[in-house]
Amino acid sequence: MSYDIALYRKGLKNKKDAYYDYDGNITYNVYKMLEVAFGQEHLKKWNGLTCDKFFKEFEEGYLDMCKNPEKYKQYDSSNGWGTYETTFKSIQDLYVAIKKYAEIDGLENIYLKFI
Repeated sequence: MSYDIALYRKGLKNKKDAYYDYDGNITYNVYKMLEVAFGQEHLKKWNGLTCDKFFKEFEEGYLDMCKNPEKYKQYDSSNGWGTYETTFKSIQDLYVAIKKYAEIDGLENIYLKFI
């Protein structure tokens, strides 16, 4: 099982939502690692919210993962499906995508969605 993550902008004038060119996937096996970085309910608590509502907290967790890999490696999945390296790469990709699209549309217009 895994978390599929998308970024989108709400449709304007009754048009469909526009999804950004980002497709994230993080295995459920690292949920404890995500909770250490982002708190209880980790990324799921931001489902359906605009990025301006959570970006500061997300960035703090991301930067902590950057600076303290050993803190997170202890939560590597025992079955090998989910490691700090793969999880950090997914979080880093999400961070970069949010920053990229924020420059175009602003954090207040970008939504996070679990699919």
